[in-house]
Amino acid sequence: RTYELTLNGGTPYERGVEVDPSISRRATSGVFHQMITQRRQPRLLVKIRSLNRRRREMLNLLPETLVGSMCQVPLLVFYRQILGDVLLKERTSMQSTDLICNPVLATFPKLMEQPDIMDALRSGWAEKENSLKRSEKRDAEFLKNTFIQVYHDTAYPLLQSTFLQEPRWADDETEAARWKSIADFLKQNREKEGAIHSLLSPDSLHKPFDISEIMYDFPEATRTSLVTL
Repeated sequence: RTYELTLNGGTPYERGVEVDPSISRRATSGVFHQMITQRRQPRLLVKIRSLNRRRREMLNLLPETLVGSMCQVPLLVFYRQILGDVLLKERTSMQSTDLICNPVLATFPKLMEQPDIMDALRSGWAEKENSLKRSEKRDAEFLKNTFIQVYHDTAYPLLQSTFLQEPRWADDETEAARWKSIADFLKQNREKEGAIHSLLSPDSLHKPFDISEIMYDFPEATRTSLVTL
């Protein structure tokens, strides 16, 4: 189902302010011209569709309000499952605020700020998932551990690499260069069956190690992270 919403200008406290008042000023008194004028005003098309059972089950594991790409939902589900396991099962007590050694939790919020690396993770996970047996796909614990392995082979090395240029918003040259570097890295991973070769190769340069790469600070994350509970 599609909804057509008229976009308004002004501040959130103003009502009936047009985005482009000049369109109305150019309109004549004729009914036909008024109809055309209304169609020229900016509008937002919102399409709503029903989800299948699998998608609904995944969305039930996420916050009620979530803005983002639907293709990233499986990755967010795994992140929340890993986070839940760590906070509920692996801490010494529910009141503990000690640092948690977990590279996935420590770096995933940074991943959300770099959509091209997120796409690389999504691509790597899709390839891995397609190679799994049907019985393996039904094993939630096996899927979660496999996702962690894929994360360590794709997203984690890319986040710590030096061959990727710093992301720049709406910079086509930078985006193209990053995409090429990421594609070359993924191709090498397929040929070498993982990222170990790249991580241990003397030709590969990485950022100096920082403890924040592997240590998850739960209290700090709840205050500053894009991805929280």
